[in-house]
Amino acid sequence: MSLKSERLRLLIAGTPCTGKTTIAKRLAEVLEATYIDVAKLIEEEELYSSIDVERRSLIVDVERAKKFFAHYLREEKRVVLDTHVVEIFPRRLITKVVVLRLHPVLLLKRCLDRGWPLEKSIENALAELLNTCLVDAINVYGEGKVWDVDCTCCSVEEVLRRVLAAVSGSRGRDSIDWLERLEGRPELELLLKLEEARYLVKDLLKLLGYCR
Repeated sequence: MSLKSERLRLLIAGTPCTGKTTIAKRLAEVLEATYIDVAKLIEEEELYSSIDVERRSLIVDVERAKKFFAHYLREEKRVVLDTHVVEIFPRRLITKVVVLRLHPVLLLKRCLDRGWPLEKSIENALAELLNTCLVDAINVYGEGKVWDVDCTCCSVEEVLRRVLAAVSGSRGRDSIDWLERLEGRPELELLLKLEEARYLVKDLLKLLGYCR
């Protein structure tokens, strides 16, 4: 694929805290494309059905968002879309999807460092463990359009180099399956214990609320 082609609509996806925004912005600079913060656009255009106060996030109205982006992307020839919600863009209008991947334990740490609620942080780590964003992207766009790139312990410039190689077709997929990679390792045991405990954390916080 030529990175200089007139039409280039790239979707940079991944679980929150994998580094999408940093990479998408740098990618837009290098490719002389327009960077689009999809979450911001969804908020501005009110393309959501409700607000999840507990998780501090918007619940996207998928059908309304699909209609909006079907029109919006026809007007934009060279864009880099930054989002973890992959099902709201017409498949025919997306050139390629790159899903950034990150070791689930490192992702959990990043979420907590941002001050996110513990339950939301655990949910994101488990979503990464289960390859949720990658599977969703493949289901929507097909394997031919989707590449995954491992960002674990890589500098921004190294990730950018890998993404550019993936987009141009000069680099193969990393084909990451965290369950397979972490089999038999203590990190996997820890993450599975966190899954069992995440609802206990919610119940504990609720109980503490009664003790004021």
